[in-house]
Amino acid sequence: MSNTRNKRNAARRAVVAAAVAGCLVGVVAAVPAASAQPAEVTFTKDIAPILQRSCQGCHRPGPGGGAPMSLLTYNDVRPWARAIRARTAERTMPPWFIEKDVGVREFKDDPSLSDAEIALIGRWVDAGAPRGNPADLPPPRQFPDGKEWTIGEPDLIVSSPEKVIEAVAADWHGYWESTPVGLAEDRYVKAVEVHEVRVSGGMAKAEGLGGYSVIHHAGIMAGTPGEGVAAGPVNPTDGGFAMTHEAGQNATRYTDGLGVTLPAGSSLHWRVHTHSFGEEVTARLDVGFQFHPDGYQPKYTAPGPGVFLTFNDLDIPAGAKDLRFDALGVTKNPSKLVTFEPHMHAGGTRMCLNAQYPDGVRETLTCAGYDHNWVKVYNYADHAAPLLPAGTILHAIAWYDNSTGNRNIIEPRNWHGLGSRSMDDMFFFLGRFVGLTEEQYEEELAARQGRAQRSAQDN
Repeated sequence: MSNTRNKRNAARRAVVAAAVAGCLVGVVAAVPAASAQPAEVTFTKDIAPILQRSCQGCHRPGPGGGAPMSLLTYNDVRPWARAIRARTAERTMPPWFIEKDVGVREFKDDPSLSDAEIALIGRWVDAGAPRGNPADLPPPRQFPDGKEWTIGEPDLIVSSPEKVIEAVAADWHGYWESTPVGLAEDRYVKAVEVHEVRVSGGMAKAEGLGGYSVIHHAGIMAGTPGEGVAAGPVNPTDGGFAMTHEAGQNATRYTDGLGVTLPAGSSLHWRVHTHSFGEEVTARLDVGFQFHPDGYQPKYTAPGPGVFLTFNDLDIPAGAKDLRFDALGVTKNPSKLVTFEPHMHAGGTRMCLNAQYPDGVRETLTCAGYDHNWVKVYNYADHAAPLLPAGTILHAIAWYDNSTGNRNIIEPRNWHGLGSRSMDDMFFFLGRFVGLTEEQYEEELAARQGRAQRSAQDN
């Protein structure tokens, strides 16, 4: 390896170290001294803003909610105060499972609570959950149409066909009829969000979200008009729109400069896995697209890294816990990892991604817990997305729990292996990579090094 490459890798590691150090300095600075803590923590002044930001998107009545209780008002919240303290302290709510003590910790649309906010909730409950001064209450959050698009009002909404999922039936895998997107010209996608809409049946009201999910996942691809694989969906490696939507998934916001195309005259193809939950339901998927403005030209057009991380030889004995499997791949080209997305099944509990760079240095990029009820896409902040030189070895590690301690396991006395049903298991790392030229890699590396130096000087 040349001295130049060694220097580049050393610079990249210095950038990461400085970013982490700056993050830790910010955390330390943000923790107030005990003497500076307010005398009283109240709902109106301290707790309501936290709930508005991180909880009310799901915890509200009507078709846009879906959580088992409303957390809009003090009277809604007060009976659940101790439960809120318990669930936030164990970080099972809000559902965001990134481990905050390792790797990259800056993500877009992060609803998770800080340690200080969790402590604040604990102090409020310990004090008897006082209401406080009504004048301190922030304006109520508005949900004008009963369902909220977190990406903002979409430029285009494309709906799947409405399908009846029987009350009791085996898991179903197959293609729904394709849906024309109705575009007269190609558009570049800036963000996309998918809603499972319950038209009738189950726990949800008409034309609403919420209740149990009957759609385990759906592969959604733009392609030529027609149905299924025979229609020739656009290859996502060529920049065409393709995604996998899963139960509990959040929106995907593509990194600035990426060119994901929704072609003119195309249709969306739906490869769907549904499962029953005891009540007949009619459901569909709504896909909301937010586009870049006319004239937008993508910056990133280089090939991706050509790596896909999966392990298919899963062997999970009955009652086993803390069982580990590994998957490896090598990047062929420089790239940037813009999302972290583990995909497992009911037995999955955690996934980490490590990188070993061409100079032999190894570091953990991200670790996250996994709950199959909340399959999340974690969008890295643009300035924090990991930069990967060609020849980087990526190492994904996944852990499984097939014991009685895992509430998602139906029958821990059964052996588990690879399969498509939720009660089977899978191991995929579905993170999205952006291909970079050598010049773009150098440019982004230099920009981060400069940012890290400025941050160090400020601190």
